[in-house]
Amino acid sequence: MRGNQITRQWATIKLLEGRSRGLAVAEIASHLEANIRTVYRDLADLQAAGFPLYSDPGDRGERWKLMDGSKHGLPLPVTMTELMALHMSRDILKVFEGTVFQESIESFFEKVTVNLPPETLRYLDNISGRLGIGFGARKDFSAFKETITQLSEATARRARVEISYKALSTGEETKRVVDPYQVWAMNGSFYLIGHCHLREEVRTFAMDRITSLAVLKETFAMPEDFSLDEYLKTAFRVMTGKPETVSVWFRKSAAQVVKERMWHPTQEIREQEDGSLVITLEVPINYEIVSWILGFGSAAEVLSPASLKERIVRELDAARGRYVSGSRSEKKTRVVKKVRRL
Repeated sequence: MRGNQITRQWATIKLLEGRSRGLAVAEIASHLEANIRTVYRDLADLQAAGFPLYSDPGDRGERWKLMDGSKHGLPLPVTMTELMALHMSRDILKVFEGTVFQESIESFFEKVTVNLPPETLRYLDNISGRLGIGFGARKDFSAFKETITQLSEATARRARVEISYKALSTGEETKRVVDPYQVWAMNGSFYLIGHCHLREEVRTFAMDRITSLAVLKETFAMPEDFSLDEYLKTAFRVMTGKPETVSVWFRKSAAQVVKERMWHPTQEIREQEDGSLVITLEVPINYEIVSWILGFGSAAEVLSPASLKERIVRELDAARGRYVSGSRSEKKTRVVKKVRRL
């Protein structure tokens, strides 16, 4: 295995975890496609970092082994590579900073590593520092921490809730009694999926638009036939609805980006001789599919249905009209509030 030092060292520990009798340096080198001197250096670095590696002379020649987890101070029977993965997962959960989930993983990591030597902790920090994870724009959930916590507990206890919910499109606020089926995270946001007694159907509610919440004493029975995957099949991203067959052509310059990703479980891609492609999906026609198509600019063209094509044309005409009539910065505006979050 050719690669950087961190990759090799991770793979070395993983190899030794599965070999109770240990491995010779030559065997490790063969598995990793590295030279013997490099393997010796990696083993020395791992030992210096506090990992419980040792060499056993034995009758069959020197073999390197990893001390059993119960003997090197870990409070749980976790392996070293599991510990390394746990450490790096803390960065992934930073997208949910300000929620009980991010706080819980930090607390759990502290408990797991409390007995580790400082050298090992420094090594883990070094690994984490070499893995960069970008999330783009994300929400500040600190204001909704209690709502997320209460709803997570309510879903576990099957406790009915009453919420006040402010619709994004109209700004109208309504009171609803909901059977909370699932707390769902998608694209850096939290949602509640559950049966809405006001609409008498399963609905998706954005956590940050729940203005009040009360957990009721009533409980509910989870429907045996409810499946989150099946429910989300009627959504392109978050918003559900009646699916329609959507076909979009992408020119060659965008084709590679489109075909290398899974946009929806129903997608079918047909590559064209000129390098362009046509993608077909079964999705609802709403703001999410419109914004996705517009995000590709002139590299995308809706082929069907006609209603979606007309909607895209209206959006493009409206955007063009704004630029032709003068930019927003040229008009008098009044600043209501200035918000800056780091």
